[in-house]
Amino acid sequence: ARPRRQRPGGRVRMAGFAIVFPISAASAAELARPATQAISDTAVKKPDWTVELGAFGLFSPKFFGAKDSKFSALPYVSIKYRDIAFASFDRGIGVNLFSANGFTAGAFVNLRSGREEKESRRYLTGLGDIDPALAAGAFVKYDYGRFLSTQVTLSKGIVSFGDDKNKVNALGFLEKTKGNLGTRIDWSADVRMPLLDNRLHLSVGPRVSFFDKEYAESAYGITVNQALASGYRSYKAKGGIGEVGVGGSARYRITENLSATAFGSYTRIVGDAAKSPLVTGPGGSKDQFKAGLGLTYQFGL
Repeated sequence: ARPRRQRPGGRVRMAGFAIVFPISAASAAELARPATQAISDTAVKKPDWTVELGAFGLFSPKFFGAKDSKFSALPYVSIKYRDIAFASFDRGIGVNLFSANGFTAGAFVNLRSGREEKESRRYLTGLGDIDPALAAGAFVKYDYGRFLSTQVTLSKGIVSFGDDKNKVNALGFLEKTKGNLGTRIDWSADVRMPLLDNRLHLSVGPRVSFFDKEYAESAYGITVNQALASGYRSYKAKGGIGEVGVGGSARYRITENLSATAFGSYTRIVGDAAKSPLVTGPGGSKDQFKAGLGLTYQFGL
């Protein structure tokens, strides 16, 4: 019998498309992890550039450890070049240095938000502002198929953008302002559930954050001068596990390019951070909530 000849073009290959979207906006907010979606049953060439533009409404604590929330309207921009480089409001600017067997490792720089007295005149007066800071870091991520991922991120503040000169507070004491230049380590895991023919993607999982002493002091510490000016007792915060919680998101693809996302998180302040007068005082709470809703449009170049 003659061997059967295979005709050219007898195979059809499937192509995937990766969508990157936030669970929150800087510490606007906590954001959803990347989810892979099938575009069609025919071969599709992935674009080199993927751009996502949109806007979010976010409810988040007024300051680190606050019981009261504030509302922020935030723009969202995400740009991705293949699986090599990325830039977005939530992740910063970074590059994937290694990717194989489900593992991805890379480096990034991003902006850490600060704290302003005007956010809560009632509870922050006399404590001064915490200036925004540029942080640099690295991450390692593992994806188990489309349904499970876990990630560890380490970041260190490297430069403050505020006025680094001596300032005089309300009682005449000199205070030197600086941004949050400490180190934090964040671990997260997410279970993903694609539903409704891949139009709806749900994601939920635990979160844990570790702070070094410098980070904890900046966010939760109170110096002697700040105590005299504010009425709080002075407090030196130590490093350690500072936050544990859970975060999640629901993303619905309205059209091929337009998507709506709802996201939220609950965080419990623990360790030395939980003992800060900012947290235990009348304006504070160990329980921190964030929630948001956004609409984005994605296209390739």
